Amino acid sequence: MEQVAEVTHRGRRQLLMLIGLFLLPPLAAWLAWQYLSTHGVEATTNNGTLVTPPRPVDLARLDYPAGQEADALRGRWVFVVFADAECDSRCRRQLFLTRQVRIGVNKDMPRVRRLLVVRGGDPAALAADLASEHPDLTVAAAAPADPRLAPFRGEGFDDRGGRFFLVDPLGNLMMYYALDGDDAARQGKGLLRDLQKLLKVSQIG
Repeated sequence: MEQVAEVTHRGRRQLLMLIGLFLLPPLAAWLAWQYLSTHGVEATTNNGTLVTPPRPVDLARLDYPAGQEADALRGRWVFVVFADAECDSRCRRQLFLTRQVRIGVNKDMPRVRRLLVVRGGDPAALAADLASEHPDLTVAAAAPADPRLAPFRGEGFDDRGGRFFLVDPLGNLMMYYALDGDDAARQGKGLLRDLQKLLKVSQIG
């Protein structure tokens, strides 16, 4: 009887551990979002604005030209930048800022990716044009009115290049940013603080 009880107890313990493994990633993301909402973003300036509630997005459904893969984004923290047929000065500043912030997280850099969504034009040509400055950049395409971009539209932000976004490893659009005048260094520090908090609190991605 004692042996049967021990086997039963061990089986329950293994089941609880298995359930915990499935629950840990979403719980970690929720804790990170809650932490930022009460201690990070809203308490300081030059940081991001939380999207409440977070919006699910499926970046894998966008159109990726040859040489670009959605798999590189899966399970990662992703900065999403938008451009029209060409990456104008605002787009290039957003790419520069997100590149520097990604470099700034040091050992956590593999956990962070960047995506440029081209709303018209040739994404492959644009990717080639930007490759020397941004070799880590993933490029995808979507029409301006594409319903797949609906989560990036709303009061205070849009997908026309005025804002850039942060998507968590579970595919939730959780934050957006606007360029802060010409003070890229100051904004970069605030953006880096946001990302460092997220990476520290949440071990997913």
